[in-house]
Amino acid sequence: MNRITQEKKEEGTLIKISAFRDESKQKNLTVWLAFWTFCGIAIGSQLFVEGNKEMKTFITVYLAFWAYFEYTVVKAFKWRKNGEEQFLISDEYFHYGRTYNNRGFLKPHRKDLVNSVRVIDDEVGTFAKVFGSSYWVVGGERLAFTVGGKVIPFGMELTDKEVKQLQEKLNNLLN
Repeated sequence: MNRITQEKKEEGTLIKISAFRDESKQKNLTVWLAFWTFCGIAIGSQLFVEGNKEMKTFITVYLAFWAYFEYTVVKAFKWRKNGEEQFLISDEYFHYGRTYNNRGFLKPHRKDLVNSVRVIDDEVGTFAKVFGSSYWVVGGERLAFTVGGKVIPFGMELTDKEVKQLQEKLNNLLN
């Protein structure tokens, strides 16, 4: 499956990168999310039962932890299901953004301020690289461009072939 598509639009060239999706991992993520949600609701319901103050404090702290991971996994679930990275390159602007179901905002950058696209595999630390490539996390960027001194990473979980192909396409459109 080719995850990278390119089409000509009236506004310029639109390049889309579909999110990486592995059906067996998606099933596992769905089951994990269902159980995690159920456990959080079950434990959270204990806040409304009479009990001592220490137990309610513990449950509140637990629910803060639970909510963080619930948000992280729901975000990854939605990304894997319908997420895309999109570029719209016109004569003057280089737009980039992440969209879900074609909903999202592509941030415009003036082309003359955008540096060429480069591979960032060696710029990311080992822990961040391993964590970012986990299926339940939205991450694993392999390419980046710099605009106004700010590094903007993209190209999540691309193969080496896709990295090379996308880097060439974008750099050709930038010049």
